[in-house]
Amino acid sequence: MRKNRRLDAEIESVKKHLALIAHKYQYNFRHPQVVAVSERLDRLILRQMKP
Repeated sequence: MRKNRRLDAEIESVKKHLALIAHKYQYNFRHPQVVAVSERLDRLILRQMKP
């Protein structure tokens, strides 16, 4: 359970970071930094979904 809370907190943090970085690059979702943060968020969500 403790791992899940930590993972949830990390996901929320990366989501906020993604929103900021997307805004910084004028919502250019092809910008390498936006893609990198988005991919990191994807990996975290996939880890959370594993049984």
